[in-house]
Amino acid sequence: METLRDFLLERIQEEETLAQAAIDAHGIGHVWRGAEDDADGEHFARWNPWRVLASCVSKRLIIAAHRDIGVGVDGRADDEIKEQACSTCGQYDQYAIAWPCYTLRVLALDWADHPSYRREWRPQRLSSGVGRAPATSTSTPPSTTTSTGTSTPTAPPPAAAPAQAPAPAAAPPALPRRESGAA
Repeated sequence: METLRDFLLERIQEEETLAQAAIDAHGIGHVWRGAEDDADGEHFARWNPWRVLASCVSKRLIIAAHRDIGVGVDGRADDEIKEQACSTCGQYDQYAIAWPCYTLRVLALDWADHPSYRREWRPQRLSSGVGRAPATSTSTPPSTTTSTGTSTPTAPPPAAAPAQAPAPAAAPPALPRRESGAA
């Protein structure tokens, strides 16, 4: 079974191959830009093959830093044993983070539409709120159900009083001047 690491390295290799083929076709010194009247011109200039190759190097370094180190103990969960732990995530606070870690899962989102991408690789929401969808506002106020079973609208919370700006700080007292002849 293919691991997330293998999947990522295969996709990166594909991108490197395409970028290198473009460089080889045009040679060193070619200026990568779209046509003057092309709406995609700026995009092509920014995502030229050299930039793609640099991005591939960065992704390979991230993958190397987040490798599977085997069994790890998670001190947060009554010393729960993780069969696979990330070499980087949790290493300083002694919390074993299951591998593949959140970092690799997020990295793989670039290829979520690839046929080999597996749904179980999707990143989970973090307890810090990272990865959480933004809250949506509702057009109708929430309601509460009374003891009789009827629903009554709940009043919105009172608006907070606007914060007042702090008073300007007083200037520090002037220091006494030293006479030039005094020691």
